[in-house]
Amino acid sequence: MESLFLFFLEYLRMDIFDKLQEQDILFFDKYQSGALNTRVSNDALDFGDMTSLISETIGSFLVSILTFTILTILNLFLAMITLIAVPIVLFLMFSLRRLARIVSRAYRKAIENVNNAMVESIEGIHVSKSYGQESAISNQFNEINRDYFRSTFKLTSVTHLWRHILNLIASITILIIIYYGTQIFLEGSLTTGMIFTFILYLQNFFRPIIVLATFFPQLSTGMAAYERILEILDSKPLVLQNTGAIEVGELKGEIIFENVCFRYRDNQWVFKNFNLHISKGEKLAIVGHTGAGKTSLVSLLARFYEFQSGTIKIDGIDIRNIDLNSYRKNIGIVQQEIFLFSGSLEENIRYGKRDATEKELENAIKTVHAEEIIKYLPEGINTKVGERGKGLSMGQQQIISFARAILSDPKILILDEATSSVDAYTEAIIQEALEKLMLNRTSIIIAHRLSTILNADRIIVMDHGKIVEEGTHATLLEQNGKYAQLYTQYFEHQSLN
Repeated sequence: MESLFLFFLEYLRMDIFDKLQEQDILFFDKYQSGALNTRVSNDALDFGDMTSLISETIGSFLVSILTFTILTILNLFLAMITLIAVPIVLFLMFSLRRLARIVSRAYRKAIENVNNAMVESIEGIHVSKSYGQESAISNQFNEINRDYFRSTFKLTSVTHLWRHILNLIASITILIIIYYGTQIFLEGSLTTGMIFTFILYLQNFFRPIIVLATFFPQLSTGMAAYERILEILDSKPLVLQNTGAIEVGELKGEIIFENVCFRYRDNQWVFKNFNLHISKGEKLAIVGHTGAGKTSLVSLLARFYEFQSGTIKIDGIDIRNIDLNSYRKNIGIVQQEIFLFSGSLEENIRYGKRDATEKELENAIKTVHAEEIIKYLPEGINTKVGERGKGLSMGQQQIISFARAILSDPKILILDEATSSVDAYTEAIIQEALEKLMLNRTSIIIAHRLSTILNADRIIVMDHGKIVEEGTHATLLEQNGKYAQLYTQYFEHQSLN
């Protein structure tokens, strides 16, 4: 039975995890990581416990029925007296189940809050230490932990309250049976042996019922967990493929946005009837103030979010008609916030193309001059990095991410402020790599560095979801418009480096 339970739990957790992988980025914008971790670990375990409890409860119920049958054979009158206690027990169980449901939900929420606080404190440890807020963070967690203790105490109290009430009912019933059994004994209709046997079976009758006392509290806990699991399992990603979506091989890279409308929230439009044509092999730079819609634009292209209307076409094909997996194999993205997984450098570089040959791997490393980093590491390319690339500098992480992008050999390359966090030396290395990386590819560059946009074929200036200017660096400066203002504010001083 235990092995069956473990198998069920393993299957359930895998099912939840797989469902999470299907979701789009909007789903993860709604949930904190600690909350999702709770669904996979704690909620799955509690729901698994509930299924195990149900099977035990059915067994206990059958034992009670069998024992009651024996009691009726021993003495029908005393058995009927015993039966009077059952409606009282059922009434108490059903009347208290609402309380059990309330405290169970509060308990699940308290666990989620603890997990959220833990994840956030670990991920933000550099910030909290920088501002000397360790004590404040500890105090905040203390309050969350106290709330968890109170929720656990309430749930435990309700569970044990039931057990004690049922023990009391069982004791009173036994006393009543002893009283009436004595009266029948005095009348000569019952022997002391039969009374003793009846009381022994009576205890066996109540023992399964007392086990049932834990059913509703644990059932409520399991159902609360089940509701939260269903919230994940019933979630449907908004980024969907049309029926009959086709798999594509290598795309050429012509991109067309036609009357695209997009919003993250109701009535907060990012784009309204947005239009843009990017030619095959073009190097397009996008500039604009924060909130202009630069990252939203490339996020739609990468199919991280679903747009509400309009079309986006690649090589004349609506991207909704292209199989997501084959589509994303044609897109390489290097973001400002680099994410390296726990494991070796080789595993991280191979992440987008695990079946790459040694020659392809070597070429990717040499293209971005990553060998200069690797040769100084203790175990070379097999050096293990920690979560989020711990053990490497920001510049080193950035170079490894470029090697990863190059190895996947995408036809469409998206660079989202990919060099904003590196030093001048690393940027020079990356710029050299970029020239090779963008060759014969459609490249979209979001940048705050002048060096990343100077050689662009075209620059578009965005403001509140609209293209307000476009042209080359030289022609846009001559217009003395929005780009010229941005250049003066952000880029001009960089040309002195």
